[in-house]
Amino acid sequence: MTRLALLVNMIAPYRVPVYQRLGEAFDLMIFHGGQEGNRSAWKSPESELSNVQVKQSWGVKFSFYKKDAQGKVFDRKFIHITPGYLWDLIRSSPDVVISNEMGFRSAIALFYALLFRKPIWIWSGVTCQSEQAVGRGKRMIRLLFAKSSCRWISYGHAATEYLQTLGVSLARIVQIQNCVDERLYQKHTESSLQLSPKPVLLYVGQLIRRKGVAQLLEAVRKLQQQGHRFSVLLVGSGESDEFQNYVAQHQLENVHFLGSHSPEELLGIYRSANFLIFPTLEDIWGLVVNEALWSGLPVLASTYAGCAREILPPDNLFDPHCSDSIVQALTKALTGQIAPADVSVLWTHDQVAQKIIDDIHQTVSRPAIFSPLSDTVKS
Repeated sequence: MTRLALLVNMIAPYRVPVYQRLGEAFDLMIFHGGQEGNRSAWKSPESELSNVQVKQSWGVKFSFYKKDAQGKVFDRKFIHITPGYLWDLIRSSPDVVISNEMGFRSAIALFYALLFRKPIWIWSGVTCQSEQAVGRGKRMIRLLFAKSSCRWISYGHAATEYLQTLGVSLARIVQIQNCVDERLYQKHTESSLQLSPKPVLLYVGQLIRRKGVAQLLEAVRKLQQQGHRFSVLLVGSGESDEFQNYVAQHQLENVHFLGSHSPEELLGIYRSANFLIFPTLEDIWGLVVNEALWSGLPVLASTYAGCAREILPPDNLFDPHCSDSIVQALTKALTGQIAPADVSVLWTHDQVAQKIIDDIHQTVSRPAIFSPLSDTVKS
């Protein structure tokens, strides 16, 4: 059986079903750098994996806060420096390597692939939108990865478009879709909250400015001033004090902060809402949109979400930087004028895994001499 090594920064619960399928097709080893401090609701997702070897590679993690022009916390960033990946790759001697993102981790994976002439895939979700503020140094690193002959796994049209701007040919890209375990969200579950007045507007995600929470609350203030009556439910952790102070200062009504919850706990919360809003200012995908759609909830989303144009109708999108745009979108939702949930556009975890499995089998079966630093694979 082909030995596959998968290098990730951390094991996310929504990826577990895909990893499990990969583990059924290959002798899978997952090397990770350890969980990050803002994921307290993730309870040992690796314990759900069977027939998969999981190891935390040696390294260190750094975190820092990125602030906006007003000095407010815009985002919390984590940097993984994990040199132990190289030792783990050499020791386990995989036939195939998949590495997430275009950074230190994938540089190690590419070095291993060059040294031992093994095929490598880089799993990337970055988009032209998410890379707008990237500096020249990081851009040069991206271009160096693109010049190698590694294959690519992109989750969505926007990610594929970005790879093409780097000069990566479509022939080297396996386009999938970012996904969740749809089976979880299709379960029959009773609502866990009884909120009024209705409709109930739901936000799920980190409570930070990058996610557009400030813009959302400003729109809520304007709508309440116009006489609209509805409830707002914000689920997540982060800079909650800042946003709770805003709610108190402007005397917003029926705004509830619920803290972080596990995926299983979210089921009843999704059933308690009438629609989800995802007002992000920058996101390479936005898996809460998938979760809500599989739960049967209509979704309003920012145009800056990588998933937005791929899985939502144009009328359900808005620009969070434009106050009128988000207010108009919410007005339509509050009056029942947005498109209902449509899961026909979503990939299941099995479809995603099978696409990756097929590409690995096809590549490995070719009688080729692999050269990771050239632009072609020579037959």
